[in-house]
Amino acid sequence: MIPLLFTDPLGDDHGLGYAYPTAAIYAESGFADLTGFQALERDGQLVLRVRLARYPNPQAAPLGFSLAIVGIYVESEPANGAKGGQELPGAGFKTPAGHGWDEAYLLSGWKAESLRPDGRRREVPARKEGDWLEVFPDLPPGDYGYYVTVGLYDPFTPTGFRPVRPGGGSWVLDAPSGAPAAVDVLSDHQAQAYQSGVLAPVRAASSPFPWAIGVAVAGFLAIVLAFVFPRPRPRAGKAVAGGSSRKPQPTALSAKESVAKEKEEDFDIDIRF
Repeated sequence: MIPLLFTDPLGDDHGLGYAYPTAAIYAESGFADLTGFQALERDGQLVLRVRLARYPNPQAAPLGFSLAIVGIYVESEPANGAKGGQELPGAGFKTPAGHGWDEAYLLSGWKAESLRPDGRRREVPARKEGDWLEVFPDLPPGDYGYYVTVGLYDPFTPTGFRPVRPGGGSWVLDAPSGAPAAVDVLSDHQAQAYQSGVLAPVRAASSPFPWAIGVAVAGFLAIVLAFVFPRPRPRAGKAVAGGSSRKPQPTALSAKESVAKEKEEDFDIDIRF
């Protein structure tokens, strides 16, 4: 599979101008702000990683955060889009026409669950590793499409996403009626996604490193050719390119050597006379 790494802007966790609930527990900002997403293969297993701006944990949840809910909806192939429908349960978005989801992963501070289109649920391993939340899906590694969303956690809703309503409240987001419950999504066009209610998936279109592979191959071939066909060296006394054969020239003497030579010659003259 092609490893994926996406970043998301800091401070865009308010949908289209949503106001957070007024309860004191939500006074701290950044806990639902998506800043990064990764999909990679590790030891033959697919690993999904999400990074949030902050991880307050006032309720002492075992995974190290307690105010946010992460929804990752996986699409295997666009042609199979109808399998899970176009509604992203909990987040409140729709997929583009011809797309859909095959498996969803809902991650809270207490557990991670896989959700199938037929409603079946199954707990999957998850952990917090440094600044990243890691989910270990029950899917083989592959080049999937991903819809990544973050909302406010509510233990009393089926998907864990806290609802919205006009005017808000102590435990409800203030947003237009029917607006998505997710406050942040992975998208290059977030405002457009909220206005239309349609969220496009992120997906690896092609290998991001073809040029690096080409450079490595070219470098390897150059080394091999250098050993197979070594560059000839000019022999002593023969003409080289751009010049002619010359005899070795006497080496210039240093100042001390010159004085010593003169004294030696004077001494020889005195002896002869």
